[in-house]
Amino acid sequence: MKELTYTLVADGPSDKCLERIINWALGNASSRQGTLLINSQFADYRDDPDPPRGLVDKLHRASRDFPCDILFAHRDAEREDPEHRRFEILNAAKQVGIEPVVCIIPVRMTEAWLLFNELAIRQAAGNPNGKTRLKLPAITRMEALPDPKAVLYSALETASEATGRRLKQFQRDRPMLKLRIAEYIEDFSQLRALSAFNKFEDEVRAVLAHLGLSQF
Repeated sequence: MKELTYTLVADGPSDKCLERIINWALGNASSRQGTLLINSQFADYRDDPDPPRGLVDKLHRASRDFPCDILFAHRDAEREDPEHRRFEILNAAKQVGIEPVVCIIPVRMTEAWLLFNELAIRQAAGNPNGKTRLKLPAITRMEALPDPKAVLYSALETASEATGRRLKQFQRDRPMLKLRIAEYIEDFSQLRALSAFNKFEDEVRAVLAHLGLSQF
């Protein structure tokens, strides 16, 4: 059995949901090499009295504190060109001598990669048998959404069918429901309709090939 350890450096704590997508992409790209034991680490400095300042410091600290075979660096594209974000990540990694690095740059936000699975959203909202229409966009439109986070949160609230105090509590919990949505999704292949996801998968395959673990 081959073993691989990776570290995820993300924009925020709720982006830990990306581990689920990374695990799927790694397993999918390496499946013909036999079983690959994947160990994930999340570089979370929320409770650190001296958290990293800036991307270079964050990557340096993560590589020191969470040794790994691959470092996955996430940044939402938001209003920036994804290639500009990629340059920022790779330039920061070069400054501190980190390799290999895989960039995860959703257009525009991580939430866009969670909108394709209606059942997972209903399950995460705690109401899997709900019938209220969620009005989710077609997957081909997800990268064009100006605010995927707002769309996802609205879908979660609608799916929950919560009212009153329960709705207020639900709204406070929304950010971490991203992780729950990802946990309910077994297959992320539909995301291949998105350019940013294809770029991410290409980088995963290239790094695994470099490490001698890719099926391609």
